[in-house]
Amino acid sequence: MMRIICWLSSFLILSIFLFSCAVPVEPDGPTGPIIPSIDDSSSISIVTWNLKYFPQQTTRSVERVQQIMDSLNADFYCIQEIYERDYFDDVMNGIDQYEVIYSNHDYLALAIVYKQDSFLPASTTHLFENDNYNFARRAPLLVSFEYQKSGVDQVINLIDLHMKCCEEVPSDLERRHDASQMLYDYLQNARANGDSNFVVAGDWNDDIHDPDGSGLYAFEAFLNDPDNFYYITDSLAATRSVINASYPSWNSFIDNILISRSLFDEAAHSEVRTLRLEEVFGDYSSVVSDHRPVLWSFIPN
Repeated sequence: MMRIICWLSSFLILSIFLFSCAVPVEPDGPTGPIIPSIDDSSSISIVTWNLKYFPQQTTRSVERVQQIMDSLNADFYCIQEIYERDYFDDVMNGIDQYEVIYSNHDYLALAIVYKQDSFLPASTTHLFENDNYNFARRAPLLVSFEYQKSGVDQVINLIDLHMKCCEEVPSDLERRHDASQMLYDYLQNARANGDSNFVVAGDWNDDIHDPDGSGLYAFEAFLNDPDNFYYITDSLAATRSVINASYPSWNSFIDNILISRSLFDEAAHSEVRTLRLEEVFGDYSSVVSDHRPVLWSFIPN
């Protein structure tokens, strides 16, 4: 696939793409719209992205997602809501730098996409596979990746999840609450056994700054332990602004990234932002998703 070439200065691109309230830019010419790369050789970039019953428009959705992923050039993508896996295979077949690991469940599958030349998947675990009711039958996907930093071997444990949605019945909220407690207990046990550098990225389906307080209850296991866990996306969610929202149609921030204590130092000098792709593609919501991607980029110690 032809890689999008960025001719504008980085300041102008980032201003238009990330902070402005510009009119959506339609494709113009053979190269299409400009999508700035978020790649940086000194940092690790993780994007969580719900693709809404991918693919909404089959081939068109495949081409658009492929273009976006290739152009952003993140190190990792935590993907949710893959409805037809064969079409996502088509995405991957057109981007040489990436490989993909899928969850075991087929319906609204999870996937972790990673740069194969920089990261080595050492182990894959489908968490709570036999006890996944609270996760809406979508067992979280954990992949431990090995990489090198200044010649030293490092590990990052990346978890992709998709929590139960909605509040149509009281059990929806209770299931998110109980799923969070299950995950919290698992991570605490893993940390006690020496594992570290956990990143949990995905669609949590609740907003920790929602006025009704449902997110505070749903995720209280993690929120009540700030010494060991932190939502790196908290500052964005706290703005309660549609500009920063990950789910703009409800002006909410439900696509969160949680980190464990061992990454707190990295968090102090990192970047977190919502990528407002609908300002690049006027048909983004109908072709790609009703969720915006959320990025965390950090320099590993």
